[in-house]
Amino acid sequence: MSAAGCDSIPKDPDGTLDRVRAERVFRVGVIAPHAGAHAAASRAFLARVSAAAAAQPRIETGAAEPLLKRLEEGELDLVIGAMHEKSPWATMVSLLPPLAEETTPHGKIRLLPIARNGENDWITLLHGQAKVAGVPE
Repeated sequence: MSAAGCDSIPKDPDGTLDRVRAERVFRVGVIAPHAGAHAAASRAFLARVSAAAAAQPRIETGAAEPLLKRLEEGELDLVIGAMHEKSPWATMVSLLPPLAEETTPHGKIRLLPIARNGENDWITLLHGQAKVAGVPE
């Protein structure tokens, strides 16, 4: 195998970042309820993503399960919501650095941007913006 074949690592198999930039829109599901500090952290993150991707968010709210299923099916580009650190979804989607965090008697609840697995260029853009806007390590 030649070295030239090594640079064809899949970046966004479904072209999420290219589509977002071409359409200038990214589709966001926000898990309800979403208020106070979580809403402020989400707005700041979405503003950073919007600037980095040169696209505007199209936001809808709903329950976690339907939004995460739509993300998995490619109908949404991003979901933002509070998620328990042991959620079964943690292995099915890409959880990005937390935007906010609180400790409860039942464990940590983190406000997370969540992306579809495999869309690596898009995930890289989101990850960078979450690291800047999110909870310090």
